[in-house]
Amino acid sequence: MIHPNPRHLRAFAALADTGSFSLAAEAVHLGQPALSQAIAKLESTVGVRLIERTTRAVRLTPAGEEFLVEARRVLEAYERLMLRGSEWAHLRRGRIELLTVPSMAHRLLPALVREFTAQHPGVSIDFHDHADPVLRQRLDRGEGDLAILSQRGPVATPALLPFLRDRFRVVLPRQHPLAAQTVIEASQLAGERLILLRRGALFRSYMDAVISGLALTQEPMEVEQSATLTGLVEAGLGVSLLPSLSCPSPALRSVVSRPLARPEVSRIIAFALPPDREPMPPVQAFVASTFDYLAANVDKLPEGCELLRASTQRIRKFLAARPAVPSVRAARRVKA
Repeated sequence: MIHPNPRHLRAFAALADTGSFSLAAEAVHLGQPALSQAIAKLESTVGVRLIERTTRAVRLTPAGEEFLVEARRVLEAYERLMLRGSEWAHLRRGRIELLTVPSMAHRLLPALVREFTAQHPGVSIDFHDHADPVLRQRLDRGEGDLAILSQRGPVATPALLPFLRDRFRVVLPRQHPLAAQTVIEASQLAGERLILLRRGALFRSYMDAVISGLALTQEPMEVEQSATLTGLVEAGLGVSLLPSLSCPSPALRSVVSRPLARPEVSRIIAFALPPDREPMPPVQAFVASTFDYLAANVDKLPEGCELLRASTQRIRKFLAARPAVPSVRAARRVKA
């Protein structure tokens, strides 16, 4: 398999166009000796003479004439290839496959994507909203270009870039007596019928951190989905706990949420990258755009959400990190 150098192909095409070594050398910005060497290397690579040289003229051999047709096609394809790469580098073209937890997809991502695509209309974004465990499995398999997930534990790592604190709130019917308060302490929930997600759900561990020390007077009701939980609260069957991004929209007038205190419980929302993959320019730009947009619109964040600012150096460090592919033993520990 032969692979001609594009520079040699350009030199050959210029020589065919001009019929002169001096003019061809000027056209491709080479000295005449360098041009002669390029032609000689191309003929050596191909294995046949392409140029006939005389004292008065330069002309193509029959093989050179056929070779020139294909050389032009290769050069045109090469230029298109380089143009496509340049378009990705300068964000005139691109694609981001984004894995995200549903609460982000529902509340904040629409505004973030609208802002980003307005600046970079040539970049498309494909969404995949999954529950956190499924999202992590896909990420560990190297799927997606960027993920937005709930950070587990307080350990700082270059492979994660936290950008939002999402505080848990008490969700209750608008007519509930506690709805008149500006803040609700956990101890005030002891006498309430609590509606909780089943054990094993990501949010349940946060819920248990709130109620673990309470002497509950009623057995909690457990459900599978947050939407079911909200419907039961709306029907007046109890109260619940949800992070701010998962709380019902203010447009739902029958249900309200109030800040939770003593204890205050929150989760951290963070960017994550798939293992052993360098983020492409569109991914880098989306991460930077997210911080810029949230910083400029802090007052528009859902109540209970707090922007976690990151320095330019910290963002660069995250984008330069190459998370390792999880080992089989580590994967088993996570599953357990």
